[in-house]
This record gives sequence, structure tokens and C-alpha cells, in this order.
Amino acid sequence: MKNALRYLIAAGAGLVIAFVIMLAQGIFSQTDAQDVMRILSDAFFASGVLLAGAGLILVASNGGLFDMFGYAAVLFFNLFRRDVTKRKYKDFYEYREAKKEKKRSTAYLLLVGVGLIAVAAVFLIFYYNV
Repeated sequence: MKNALRYLIAAGAGLVIAFVIMLAQGIFSQTDAQDVMRILSDAFFASGVLLAGAGLILVASNGGLFDMFGYAAVLFFNLFRRDVTKRKYKDFYEYREAKKEKKRSTAYLLLVGVGLIAVAAVFLIFYYNV
């Protein structure tokens, strides 16, 4: 159930982004079918790329690409503690091992993003055939 909710929220966010793009391009004022297909293709492609890109950033984060920045932020905020010796992580190795245990799933963002790009491809095919 938790996984299905993730997929639904990601799909809902993608559809909202696509709808906002459609409104910005004036889809309801278009009378030509080819213009409508172009707007639909653009909207679904943009929202799909945004979701898939966010998923790829999470994949990079799970791989440890941003761990040094996170550790630097933890050290910076530890400077303002009353007792500096009571740190949560002694060194970067401990921080990295703790982060390895907290892996997040990214498949839902990638799959929904690719699905929206596929919908955009269908509208693109209709665009060229109308």
C-alpha cells in the first residue's frame, strides 16, 4: 500500500505539472488539433523529464555523491553546539556508514517520469499524423 501511494502521489504531481503547462500555453483556446497535440506533448514531456530528473538525482544521492556536502553541513551545525565533543558522528566514515543504512527507493519517480515521457511520445505521434 505504501508503494502504491508513492506512485499515485508522483503521478498526481506529474499530472498537475502537465496541467499547469497546458494552461500556460493556452490549450483551451486552441481550435487546431495539431496545436493541441503539440501542447499536450510538450506538457507531458516537461513533467516527465522533471520527475525522471528528480529520480536520477536521488539515485546519485543514494550512491553517495552528496555525502561530503551533508557531512560538511553536520560539522558546521555542530560548531554551534554547547558541547562540541558530543558529536553524533566521529568522522566521515561513521557518517557514510549511517547514510548507507538509510537508502531511499527511487523507482517510483523514474517509472512515473518515463511513463509521462511515453505519453508525450504518443501525443507526438498524433501530432505528426494529424
